[in-house]
Amino acid sequence: MRRLALTLLALLAAALATLSVSAALRDVEPPRLYYEAPGRLPAGASVELFVSADEPVTYVVSYAGEVRQEVAQDHVFVLTAAPGVNDVVVTATDAAGNATTASLRVHGVEPVELDLTAPGSLRAGDPLGLTLALRDNGAVVTSVSATFEGADVRLYRDGDVYRAVAATPFGVEPATGELVVSVGDEFGRVVSATLPVALEPLPVTVEQLRIAPSVLAAVTPEAQAMERELMAAGVASGADAPLWREAFVMPIAGRETSGFADARRYVEGGPVSYHNGLDMAALTGTPVVATNDGVVLVAGQYPIKGGWVMLDHGHGVFSHYFHMSSVDVAVGQRVARGERIGLVGSTGLSTGPHLHWEMRVDLAPTNPLQWVDRVWP
Repeated sequence: MRRLALTLLALLAAALATLSVSAALRDVEPPRLYYEAPGRLPAGASVELFVSADEPVTYVVSYAGEVRQEVAQDHVFVLTAAPGVNDVVVTATDAAGNATTASLRVHGVEPVELDLTAPGSLRAGDPLGLTLALRDNGAVVTSVSATFEGADVRLYRDGDVYRAVAATPFGVEPATGELVVSVGDEFGRVVSATLPVALEPLPVTVEQLRIAPSVLAAVTPEAQAMERELMAAGVASGADAPLWREAFVMPIAGRETSGFADARRYVEGGPVSYHNGLDMAALTGTPVVATNDGVVLVAGQYPIKGGWVMLDHGHGVFSHYFHMSSVDVAVGQRVARGERIGLVGSTGLSTGPHLHWEMRVDLAPTNPLQWVDRVWP
């Protein structure tokens, strides 16, 4: 009996020892988990989530309300990037029930949103002012551009918005111009907004000018080319940012004798041209002032334009003053709004004392009167 009891005790001890060894050997270590996914990508794009463990596991992936499950050691989950910032939660559970949970943040970046403001209708030749506001939605903006009727429009940053002034083309028929702005982001996406602008036609009554042959003799191909090249060189050297802060003013208080875009012939039966500026009659010697702050790009006497001053107001805006008897500024000089730059005369291609005043966006003429008493754009 005693021997049986000893045997039973020995068997019990062996069983307990076996259980202790099994407990010691049982898997209690959670799986080691490696995971990788892009942190930023366009909303709606595919998210490739790579997961890997040191043993086969059951993966459970939760992202933006979606749950995926897969049994594997290495696996790639293909998800769709949800808008905004969301966490991807990965749980890996091994056969013994040990689990490892990890998370990573994915930003599904939505496209930039545009708010374009511009007039819906203008008279042909009027300046066009536009304002562009952006909501970037976390995207990095890499480019901002604009065109009007296919021609590039200069944009400049003004605090939280972009602004620009464009020229509208001359036309004698009703037309619709197309203003297009485009914004690119870090992912190569381009978001565009298009705004149609109705253009009212210019008048078609043609005036036959009576100019003495001695005056017309100044209009030679060489003189035209020289003055055209001088104007183009000035435009190319203009300042990028606006130099003005106040409303534009009239350069003189003379009587208007020829309006902007008036149709005329310089020679009987010759081609029709449109007046690029505004003519105002005044007595010789009447002071001419700068329409706004700027820098002098051209100053001197020339065959066709006579006494000519060209001012750069920045951001592609230029003013021109022709036929002056005296030019009182020098190239490179900074002038203030309302500061005297010359005196009215009748030099160059002129039939009497007056000031010819132009407002151009780059090389394109615009209606000068539309600039007065306004802080553009």
